Amino acid sequence: MAEPVVLPKFEIQGDKPHWAVRAAWVTGGLFLFSVIGLGAVIAHHRNLETQAIIARAEAVARVKAEADAKIAAIAAAAKAQKDAELAARSAARLSAQSMPTTTVPSAGEEADPTSGVPGAIRTHHSRRLHYSHGGGKVNGGHTMSTPKTGGKAAANKPDAIDELLRKMK
Repeated sequence: MAEPVVLPKFEIQGDKPHWAVRAAWVTGGLFLFSVIGLGAVIAHHRNLETQAIIARAEAVARVKAEADAKIAAIAAAAKAQKDAELAARSAARLSAQSMPTTTVPSAGEEADPTSGVPGAIRTHHSRRLHYSHGGGKVNGGHTMSTPKTGGKAAANKPDAIDELLRKMK
């Protein structure tokens, strides 16, 4: 046999894309990469905004809860103080009722002119004088004394408020 035949290598121009097509592919790839990157940045920004809104709402709720707790504590303290005052008044009233009415006042205490009992002790929580609101000129139209007793309430005429309080017990 004879020698092998060597055929020349032919290069066809159509095997490689044109440089303009390659440039279009590269530009399209960069555009796609930019759009994906921009979408990721926008999603991250929205996520941060959402977290900020949630954090702000939680902070407002926390401050409101603290303020409500302070108000509740102040209200509870006021209620406890009022209850303590009512208990002290009740205790003073009970101790005043249990004391004998014929006691003689000591040097620091004064006699209660409204009780009708001579020598009865007037405590801090005992009845107070109720002045009439007549047409007198003393203290801007309030008279400080009744015409019959000269400053003391009548012992045989109880107040209407005291009568109501006795009925409620």
